[in-house]
Amino acid sequence: MSIHCISARWYQRNMCDASLYQQLKKQAAQGAARFHMPGHKGRPVLPELNHPFAIDYTEIEGTGNLYEGDEPILSAERAAAEYYGAQDCLFLTGGSTQACMTAIAAAVPEGGTLVMDRNCHKSATHALALLDLTPEFVVPEPLDETGLPGLISPQAVENILEKTPEAAAVLVTSPNYYGVMQDIPALAEICHRYNVALLVDAAHGAHLKAAGRKSPIEEGADLAAMSTHKTLPALGQSAILLSSGRIPFEILLETAPLFGTSSPSYLLMASIDLARAWLEGDGAAAYARCAQRVAALRREINAATVFGALAEEHAPLDPCRLTVCCRGTNVTGHEMNGILHEQFKIDAEMADRDHVVFICTGVDTERDYARLMGALRDAQFVRKDAASRALLPFPAPERVCSVRKAWFSKKKEIPMAQAARKICARPVTPYPPGVPLLYPGERIHQVHIEFLRAGWYTDNEPICVMDGYFGERQGDQT
Repeated sequence: MSIHCISARWYQRNMCDASLYQQLKKQAAQGAARFHMPGHKGRPVLPELNHPFAIDYTEIEGTGNLYEGDEPILSAERAAAEYYGAQDCLFLTGGSTQACMTAIAAAVPEGGTLVMDRNCHKSATHALALLDLTPEFVVPEPLDETGLPGLISPQAVENILEKTPEAAAVLVTSPNYYGVMQDIPALAEICHRYNVALLVDAAHGAHLKAAGRKSPIEEGADLAAMSTHKTLPALGQSAILLSSGRIPFEILLETAPLFGTSSPSYLLMASIDLARAWLEGDGAAAYARCAQRVAALRREINAATVFGALAEEHAPLDPCRLTVCCRGTNVTGHEMNGILHEQFKIDAEMADRDHVVFICTGVDTERDYARLMGALRDAQFVRKDAASRALLPFPAPERVCSVRKAWFSKKKEIPMAQAARKICARPVTPYPPGVPLLYPGERIHQVHIEFLRAGWYTDNEPICVMDGYFGERQGDQT
């Protein structure tokens, strides 16, 4: 028997033991409509990556070094910068988490102050802990009775900057998970008047140029983090950091390795380059069609189903994001998400108590959209009085110690019901995925517990708190 036959049998036998691979293969075989990231939706949009091993390289002669600004990576970055109307672009392989942390570290000195959208991703919390930064929060106005995070008031940002002249930057999320887009030009004008940098977490916005919108840099932001894998046909973990030039490219190159691997994947970088090229070709028309189709879906959902779709009259929206509200029906967002998956083979991106979020891209087909609309029209979904699910007001934070002190302190887990008056040691992130309700160093009040109890956590849900630390003020140990 030849060694090739033995190797083939060994390979087939051992592949059956590759549990993660087998589960992913099984998942893909189900043929579900995939309204979630990554943006390629499992379809071979970039055939150049169908056989990836041949181009899976490391830093050798001819391939360049990402963090040295070498060719051919630099030319690919410059092409992306030109497409997005930026002066510089840095490719990254640690997702927009790496991009956001790089932006924060490049713009805010150690121990400095960062004005933050309270709707920021938890990666910003990690930067606060590592760099010992002080956050000053601005809270988006809720769009409706569900508490869906809406627009940030430019006046609120200006008020904070007036009171905190030591602030070095402002960080906002646009678009947010639900598709709401901030007024970047107005925020940029205020930030630059106070001589601070405007950073935008645009993780979900890499497709917006193709959908007819401007990039955050074109609207006046100084740095913008984008996950190319979330809404473009790029591979998971691929991301870019766009710059207006206010912060030199050399500083971004020096800072990014602090938060990422020293062996960035050339496959991921190549997928960014290919996705950008696709956007400048067939992708432009594909996203224009997607935006038109989502607009039609919103109208149809509002007119012909028991559900409501977030629409432009509520707030400026990502034209390719579909957010469906379940409030006033017989299902919660979590229940609806489960029904879509089990009964209709439709996988959404995210669900909370009152909403289900669908990521639509230029790769989705008419068959996908028809399957979704057929499910939303199903007779099992009916209208119901939602008075029993009234939302509690968003609890105001009370900072007791720094994020860094809380993060690296001695800590313990206790049931949520016992957490009142304790100090949060890890982000509590019930909604939407990755956005903290409580930050490390903030006191947990009974109102926070009631807020969590109303829609997300049970009394026995573990909360991580500082062990033996109750605050500096007398009486805080009660």
